[in-house]
Amino acid sequence: MTIKATTLSSIIVTLSMLFATSTTLAQSLWSSEVELGAVFTSGNTDEQNIKFRGQAVRDSEQWQHKVYLDTLNSSKNDVKSAQKSYLFYQGDYKLQVGSLFGRASYENDKFNGYDYQAEFTVGYSRPLYDNGPHKLSGDAGLGYRISEVMTGVSENEAIVRLALDYVWDINENAQFKQLLSTEIGSDTTISRSESSVSANIAGDLAMKFSISVKNNSDVPLGTEKTDTESAVTLVYKF
Repeated sequence: MTIKATTLSSIIVTLSMLFATSTTLAQSLWSSEVELGAVFTSGNTDEQNIKFRGQAVRDSEQWQHKVYLDTLNSSKNDVKSAQKSYLFYQGDYKLQVGSLFGRASYENDKFNGYDYQAEFTVGYSRPLYDNGPHKLSGDAGLGYRISEVMTGVSENEAIVRLALDYVWDINENAQFKQLLSTEIGSDTTISRSESSVSANIAGDLAMKFSISVKNNSDVPLGTEKTDTESAVTLVYKF
C-alpha cells in the first residue's frame, strides 16, 4: 500500500510539474501592451480626444500571431465628433528566412465618408537589416479591398501591399519606431505612417509620443484625403 501511494504521489507530482512547465511556456509565448492617452487630430476630425490602443503577439517556434486594435472616440456637447476603429490580424508561418503571412484588416471611421473598409492580403515577410540596436523588416503581398461608402455602395478592388518596420533601441530604456505601409489598388491607394519614441518610466510602464499619418488617394466628397494624429500616451506591457 505504501509503495502504491508513493508511486501515485510521484505521478501526481510529475504531472503537476509538466502542467506548470507547459503553462509557463504558453504564457512566455505571449506578449501584450495597451496604451491610453490624449490625442490632437487634424483633417477630417479636429478635436482633442481620448485614444486607446492595444496589441497581443503570440510567438512560437513555427508561427507568429498578432492582433492589433486602435480606437478613437470623441464627443462635444453630447454630439459625437469622432468615432473610428482600426484592427487587424496577421499570422506568419516561419521559414528558414522570413515568413509567409496572411493578413486581414477592418476600419470603421464615421467621419471619412466610408461605412467601412476591409482588406485581405497574403504575402512574404522577411528581415532586411539587423545590426545590434537597428532592425528593419519588410512585407510584400497581394490582396483584395472592400470599401463601402455611407450610401451603401460597395467598391471592390485588388491591391498590392508593401510595408516597412524599423526599430531602433536607443538604449535599454528608450526606443524609436517607424512604420510605413501602402496598399495600392486600381482606384485607391491607402498609405500609413507612424513614428514613435517611447521611454520607460518604471517597470513595465512607459511614456510614448507618436505621430500618425493616413492618406487615402480617393475619398468621397466633403472629406479630407489626409488625417494626422499626434499622441502622448502611457503604455503598459505585460
